[in-house]
Amino acid sequence: MKKAQLILLVAILTSSLVTAQSVKTDRLVYSWENMKEMVVNSVKKMPEDHFNYIPTEGLRTFEEQVKYITRSNRIFISKLAKIDVKAANRNTKEGVKGKEAIIKDLEASFDLVIESIPRIKNIDQNIILFGQKTSKTEGLLFMSDYLNQQHGKLMFYMQLKGIEPARSTSWLQ
Repeated sequence: MKKAQLILLVAILTSSLVTAQSVKTDRLVYSWENMKEMVVNSVKKMPEDHFNYIPTEGLRTFEEQVKYITRSNRIFISKLAKIDVKAANRNTKEGVKGKEAIIKDLEASFDLVIESIPRIKNIDQNIILFGQKTSKTEGLLFMSDYLNQQHGKLMFYMQLKGIEPARSTSWLQ
């Protein structure tokens, strides 16, 4: 009798762990879909003739900031999902010019993140990320936080030009 109860308990706990991981993954994907919409729609609102705008010396232009987000998305997810960094960045070239091409490349970087999240194995496993021991889940949360910081810079550029950024989104919508 005790052996049967133990087997049942192990089955229940295993089922709970699998469910918890898929809930996390689903929520992370949902969050990144929202962030993609928010960032891409903000970039779309900036007129192309303002892509070379730089608020002050020493900062990136608006275009460079967008490309920085694009590269960051690819670099972070390549480390977490074990994707070859060169392959992940293949489309992010300095030669990507023009608003339409830059937005297409930005969207592709978000798509890579969104499609890669469910493929990350052992999401709670600890890894070394940029010299720090962290779980893959924490790495994904760091990615989200970092993206929000970089998006905040885009919003600052846009506000200085009198352009209202896209509506902010979150996990809760």
